[in-house]
Amino acid sequence: MPTQMALRFDEVPVSCPAQERYHSIAPILAGKVSPIEQAKNLNLGYSTITRWLREFRERGMPGLFPATEFPREPYTPEKTIVLLLYFKCCYPKVSHRELARVIGAMTETALHRETVKALLDRYPLWRHPEFQKQLQYPRPADSHVLRLEMIKLHRQGWSETSIAALLRCTRKTVRKWIRRHRHSPDQSDRQWLLDLPSAPHQPKRKIYFGTIHAVLTLQKKYGYAGWFRIQGFLEQDYGIYLSPTTIKKIMALNRRVHLAPQRPVTVIEVRDPRQGPKKSHHPYRAARRPLRNSPRGVQRLPFPPP
Repeated sequence: MPTQMALRFDEVPVSCPAQERYHSIAPILAGKVSPIEQAKNLNLGYSTITRWLREFRERGMPGLFPATEFPREPYTPEKTIVLLLYFKCCYPKVSHRELARVIGAMTETALHRETVKALLDRYPLWRHPEFQKQLQYPRPADSHVLRLEMIKLHRQGWSETSIAALLRCTRKTVRKWIRRHRHSPDQSDRQWLLDLPSAPHQPKRKIYFGTIHAVLTLQKKYGYAGWFRIQGFLEQDYGIYLSPTTIKKIMALNRRVHLAPQRPVTVIEVRDPRQGPKKSHHPYRAARRPLRNSPRGVQRLPFPPP
């Protein structure tokens, strides 16, 4: 029988830190002492003892060894890393938070923005312009497929700016089709994909023929009445309320088409042109009239004699 097996538990020599930790928590596991008493006996912190207990109960003996001896295996799948680098090459200005949201929606793998940052620092392929030129997001040639691709990227979590950069279009176009898809009553028939006619919308008519005839009647009845009097008669006799601009347009239409009374032509009197002041022919010399009270009884002329 080996000599070590004949010794008591507290007399077994300690050969490594992991065994020392196990000897420290063994009395607690046996129920002989509490973690607080064991921490006082060994002059250790209470949190240290409880951490060793927790790691031993969760992982067994590997939990007592240092982390360098049992390194953590990478838990990010290779598919996730490839997608991350691909989208980063397609659009280098995308943020870490947006990439984490998009990759999580596509692969159903929860990623943190710090994890995305660490992976991009570990694989800096996306920094080289050669990869950015070769890797571009495929842009559909058909306009309807392109609009469906916008909705697909929007559902994955991409922002409008990122979608415009990936599909090489404007942000206004992306916002337009996302809004039309959102407000479409029935999205299954895909009527929102069709282009709307470019003709302007015809608003509801505000003026009908009855209103035009009423204005024409008032114009013939009151002769050269202006728009202010016509507006008052319309409100008083017919109960029609129109703006001054509308009444002016109707009255001009009636004069041009329906032979409504024209306003009299204003005769502008043409006056004879008066003789202006004389013009100066020399610099710094104004054209002045002869002075009446000139010294020495001589009248000064405005210009020197020729």
